[in-house]
This record gives sequence, C-alpha cells and structure tokens, in this order.
Amino acid sequence: MTMVKAHVSTHGLVAGRYRLLDVVHRETNRVSWYAEYTEYTAYTGHGEPAGDAAGAAPGGARTCLVTRVGLPAGMGYEEAVLAAERVVRVSATMARLCPGRVAAVLDAVAEDGSLWTVTEPIDGPPLGQLMDRKGPFEAAGAAEIALDVLDVLEVAHEEGITHGELSPGQIFVPTGGGPAVLTGFGIAGATLVPRLAAPAFASPEQARNDRIGPAADLWAMGALLYTMLEGRPPYRDRDRPETTLRGVDRLPLRTPLRAASLGPVVLGLLRKDSRERMTRPQVREALERVLDEEPTGGAGAGVRRAFTASGPGGGRWSGRAVGVGTTLAVVLVATAALAATGQLPGLGGGSTGDARARPSATLPPTGGPGNGNGAAGGASAPPAPAPVT
Repeated sequence: MTMVKAHVSTHGLVAGRYRLLDVVHRETNRVSWYAEYTEYTAYTGHGEPAGDAAGAAPGGARTCLVTRVGLPAGMGYEEAVLAAERVVRVSATMARLCPGRVAAVLDAVAEDGSLWTVTEPIDGPPLGQLMDRKGPFEAAGAAEIALDVLDVLEVAHEEGITHGELSPGQIFVPTGGGPAVLTGFGIAGATLVPRLAAPAFASPEQARNDRIGPAADLWAMGALLYTMLEGRPPYRDRDRPETTLRGVDRLPLRTPLRAASLGPVVLGLLRKDSRERMTRPQVREALERVLDEEPTGGAGAGVRRAFTASGPGGGRWSGRAVGVGTTLAVVLVATAALAATGQLPGLGGGSTGDARARPSATLPPTGGPGNGNGAAGGASAPPAPAPVT
C-alpha cells in the first residue's frame, strides 16, 4: 500500500483556487492546512459551483480547511475522481443528519496523486494538536469527547455509513465549548486499500483488508480513548503503513497505565475479535457512568452538553442532556431554598451530623437498537474484558 506524496508549496494553489497557509495537523499520509479561496467554485456533485449558496462571493477570498490524503500509487484519474465524488456525497449526507457535528465538505479534488478535501473552517484545533499542546486527558474529559464521537457514529451506523478513518486528526474540539466536530466521512471505501491514513488507528479487520462495518469504528473509538488517556496510540506508527497494520493485527495490546475508570471501556473496545467488542449502548452507559462519578465530570459535564446542543441535529444526546440540565436546575433551586431556611444538612438546620447532601443526576442510556458491532445475527453481550498483559 504505497502512497504518493504530494509536495505543494504554500505559495502555490491547489486546484488553481486554494492557497495553503498554515499546517494544522499531520498524521501518517494526512496533512491539514488552514487555507483561503482565491476563486470560490465549490464542487456540488453536479458540476456546478456552489457559490453564494455556501456563503461566499465568487472570486472572493474566504478561509477554509484543506486536507491532503495520499492516494495509492497507480490509481487512475477516473477512479480518483470517483473517490472525490464519494467523499462529497457521504459527507453531505452526514452534515445534513448531524448539522454542526460534521464539518460540511465544500469541495473535493483529485490532483497530484492526492485527494484534497476542502471543508468549512472549524473554530478549534484537532484533537491531535490539542494533545500535543496539553498532554493526556483525565478520564472525564476523555469520556466527554468520546460521547460526542459516539453520538455522530450512532447516526452514521443507523444510516449504514461506517467512518473507517477515525483518528485524532479527524476530531475537532471547538475553542468556545460545544460538542466535537468530525471530518473524514466518505474516505473509507473510496479506494481498495484498507485504510488511507493514520494506520495506527485501523481496526484488526481493516489491517487484514477484511470487510468492515460499525465494529471498526468502535475499535477506533477505543484507540482514541487509549490515546487521550495514555498520550500515545495503542499501536505505534512504524516505517511503512503495511508494517503498522501488521502490528495492529498481530501484536498484543500495550496495557494502558492511566485509563483508571475508563480501563474496562478501553479494553472492551480494543478486542481483536470484532464480535467480542463492547456495543454502542454498553459504551454509552459506561461513559455516562464515568461522567456521573468523576469529580470533574458528572453533573457539570451534563450541563455543558445540555447548553452546547445546537438545533435539531444535535443527535440523540441532546434530549438526554437537556433532561439532565432541567433536573439539575430543580436541584439547585431546591438547594438554595433549603439553605435560605436553614434546613440544608450541614448548615445548622434541622439535620444533625456532618454529612452534606450531594445531588446526583443519573443519565439513562439512550443507545439505538441493535448491537452496533457489525456482527451478523445480533451477537450477545460480550464477556467482561480480561486484563491484557
């Protein structure tokens, strides 16, 4: 699986209209730049410019995010064009189903042996860049981002769409708060290779070039959690993508040391056999439990998720989070009333002892139907993951 490397000067133009400015993030065989349009003719899938419909005046400059992924050597031009069209088509579907949660693809171009994807600008860094700056996450923060990703994956899987290219470079964390934004839909399946970029996050079935489904995305979620908690991926990138993929398939997992309360989730997702992986509802329930119980998560995290929901495309989590926010508001009002009348335990009211009341909100699991692991016949719940040595 040899990829073609494209060397593009930041002073040159991609497709004659996108000027690359600053590198946002690098992964194996994937580079993203901040860029600007010099001539806005975004591809709509029908051979017509998107122009004003996308909010840009023809001929005007506008910022965007441009990502280059190397295509397999020897790939024909027509096949490359079909790959670009697939990216536009699948991304458009996901952006419609999850507005604000999936970056809209404005253009996709096959040029210089690479697939260039142009998306709307995202006000926040990719997860990989954020980790480079700040280091590993605590359990609650990792669970919060994982739930954001799970929300979008649940919608995708119920539409029969597998992301297949999840990595820290495909998940953006808004600077001003709010749920994570995903990119990269439609790349998987655009070529015959198992995975185009970030092979360290490929599932074992991808590494073997087997048919993939939702279970591959659940493995990638486990790899993302592992990376957020440990500060490194579960399988390291090697000299060639083929070598990395072989390691993912055959080498034992390096035992996570900082996973803490998320350890069972990480190990339950990173099972080599896709039929033994945790299902979406199981993962959701476990992540929500961590947010409830962790000192920096729990109620506060639920409120943040409630107030950052945007529009009808916020995913299934929005109703759950709003319910949590409402419950917490009632608890806070009741607590204030008790404090004012001296009846709050520990404040000298009608209760004895030093114990303080600690309100809690239970987040009911809202996973969709099906086990979400891509196995035929509705596999039963997997056994509890055994410690990996």
